[in-house]
Parts: sequence; structure tokens; C-alpha cells
Amino acid sequence: MHRSLLSFLMAPEGGGALTLTVSKQDGDEVLEGTLTDAAGRVYPIEDGIPRLLPTELLEAQRSEIAARDAQVVDYDRMTFLNLFGKIEIPLTLKLLSSRPDDRLLEGGCGTGRMSQILGRGVKEMVAIDFSFESLRVNRKKLIEAGVTNVHLVQADLCHLPFASGAFTRAVSCQVLEHVPGEEARRGAVSELSRVLKPNATLVLSAYKHSLFTRLFGQKEGAHDGGIPFFRFTMREMKELLGTCFRVESITGILVYLYISRCKKH
Repeated sequence: MHRSLLSFLMAPEGGGALTLTVSKQDGDEVLEGTLTDAAGRVYPIEDGIPRLLPTELLEAQRSEIAARDAQVVDYDRMTFLNLFGKIEIPLTLKLLSSRPDDRLLEGGCGTGRMSQILGRGVKEMVAIDFSFESLRVNRKKLIEAGVTNVHLVQADLCHLPFASGAFTRAVSCQVLEHVPGEEARRGAVSELSRVLKPNATLVLSAYKHSLFTRLFGQKEGAHDGGIPFFRFTMREMKELLGTCFRVESITGILVYLYISRCKKH
């Protein structure tokens, strides 16, 4: 964790500033320590990653964290996802239109399928995930690649531990469909809006409820390990994002995904 991150971090429960206690550091990088909020709740920093999950998580979220941690070795070996990324990633970058002075939030980075590419075009990026093992793999990749402008934080998309207006752009790919329940999904969209500056850009992709899934799949269910999913219709995507954003475009060209570009109201 870079010390500079502390300037816009906040407690995931109740907001407010966090007090840093350092146990081990390397220059400006805090490798081990704690962050304490005004109520006395203590959040550890391990392997340079602040662990800022709220104490109260839905049971479905806890199950997904366990499943993601357990599957971390297999994630980078998913052939379909790697091939699909050759189309998905360039389109995401085009819609995001990052600038060199941007502070970018990646909401749900996993093991770093996009993190290095997204981080290249911006001044600073924060990549969050609630799977700590995924973040550890991502951190190893970033260190090996010599990437120093990407901060990693263990966090929940529904309780982002950042100050309001902290980011100029945000991207979240294939994450919203795994947030369990309509209320929680609305909370995630609201949180993405809160941490963005006015008129900031959000690019977000999520599962599409296509003709194929209508005939042969489920609209809502769970993947292996109990990872929940929800497939959106076009109308559902527009209505959900429209609660906090002006939806500029939604495309279903990516077969099983909708990808949208939005502006904060």
C-alpha cells in the first residue's frame, strides 16, 4: 500500500478517516500494518494490500469469496476468457477513453486480467476485489511487470472504502452480475457513482440474458462453488444504471455480455 492512498481512503463502515499504523515498510510502500477507523474497528494490511471489507457481508458474498479464493489458480487458465479478452479488452479501453491525468477505479480486478493494460494509460489506478488470494496473484504480476501506479485494495463493491469524488473514471467488467440481489446491485451502482467526480465516465459490463440463455440457460443461479449470477435484459441494465448515471450506450455485441458507457449525473 502506497502511503498516498491514505489521502482518499475511508472506512467501509460509516465512512470517516482511517489511522495508519505501520509494522513493516519498504520506502513509501507499507507492507504490513493496520488501518483503524473512528469506531475502533481495525483493518489489516497484509502483503501490501489493505483489507477493507465491511464486517457485515451477505452469506452469498462470503460463499463467493471462498470460491474465488479456491479457484484462483484456475482462473488464468480459462481458455475461453483469455480468447474473449482479445475482443473485450480493446472495446473496453475504447469506451473508457482514459487520459494521462486520470485516477481510475477498477471495480473487481480478480487476478489482473485487465489491470496492467488499464493502468498504463492513467496517472494512478486503484484495483479492488474481495478475493484476497486473487489480489495477491495480481500484485505478483504487477511487481514482475514493474507497474508502480496501481494500488490494490480488498474491498466490496457495495461498500467502497474511498472518499466521494475520488476518481475521474471507473471500469467494472463482469462483476455486477455476481452481486447477489437487486438491492445490493443498486447499492453497488450507487457506490460507483458516489466515488466518481461529476460527469465522470463509467464503463461497465455484465451478463446478457440473450436468446440462447432464454432457451438453454438460467436467468439467475449459481456457478460452481456457489458463485451467484444474474443475467440482465437490456431494459434491466438501462434502468439499473440510470438510477445514478446517464447511459450513453449499451452494446450486446460481445455475445454473452452487455457493455455500457455512462456519465455520472
